[in-house]
Amino acid sequence: MATITTRVLQGFDDPSFGPELWEELMRKSGNSNIFLTWYWQRAWWETCGNGELLLITAEREGDIVALAPFYTKSGMIYFVCTGFESDHLDFIGDISDPAVLKALLETARDRVPEFEGFELYFVPGRSGTGKQLERTAEGLGLSCYADDETNPVIDIAGHPEIALATTRKKSLLRHERLLTREGPLHVTHLRDGDAILPYLDEFFEQHVARWAGTETPSRFVDPRIRALFKRFTSVAARTGWLRFTHLEWKRRGVASHFGTCYRGNFIWGSASFAIDLSPYSPGEVLLRQLLLAAIEEGARTFDFRTGSQPFKLRFATHVNPVHTWSMYPAKLKSLSTHDAAEALP
Repeated sequence: MATITTRVLQGFDDPSFGPELWEELMRKSGNSNIFLTWYWQRAWWETCGNGELLLITAEREGDIVALAPFYTKSGMIYFVCTGFESDHLDFIGDISDPAVLKALLETARDRVPEFEGFELYFVPGRSGTGKQLERTAEGLGLSCYADDETNPVIDIAGHPEIALATTRKKSLLRHERLLTREGPLHVTHLRDGDAILPYLDEFFEQHVARWAGTETPSRFVDPRIRALFKRFTSVAARTGWLRFTHLEWKRRGVASHFGTCYRGNFIWGSASFAIDLSPYSPGEVLLRQLLLAAIEEGARTFDFRTGSQPFKLRFATHVNPVHTWSMYPAKLKSLSTHDAAEALP
């Protein structure tokens, strides 16, 4: 069998592995996860990253077959983008060869002098990575266990009739008719980053107002998260992956959504609405417009991301499992799982 070699890249601007080769590796593996793209990963690291970046490639006969987008902090190793703003983190490329995964994990571990373990958040159950980690961990002297979460999804391609029916639910139509009876409703869909940027400050402020005084205040109170969204909008401005929807009613912005559509996977991102108009449910009107837009552009899936909120389960055709995989040196009998916030800078 061909020998597997590894190499730690010189960051996101490594001349040997730029955005084009990164995207080619995504394409070869059939990955449709926006959070693993060079553009999102770079934007996150530049605005929220803290610690040492460990972008590690595995190569077979000179060809890069897989990439581990890691970083390390306080002896722990995480996927880049670990935190609330990202989902579905994973290795990029083909790790079906056990030697590939073993080499990536060993290289990462050897780069951390006071190594404590791996915590790999939000790994999709369907990717097969979890089984590979379980098989590989023992050979590296690591214990391995998982925490489970859920990911509601609308399978538009597999169930187009159900997807279309979601846009005709009585509550969605009722609230939209209520608005349009009292004034004109204008829906704007944007994909170009330069066109989206002028809307973002209003979007952030509306989101902050929506969640003010609740147990879960808006993450946009954190200037790093605002910077992340602006940076991603700038670096991905011409990719065609951005999706920003703005609802204007009576010459006023009443709801907005910032999401993406990458390789047919339409992502429910962050949504805001004017809290003083909650009796009109502009958030439900916004959701209907997003569903219609995803269907119209031929998206395969409408992904609600991690979480089991009632409104997600109400519309989803199925729920995918998502796991956080923790691996610690086996000699440590018990260690509580680090909170996701611990991984944030």
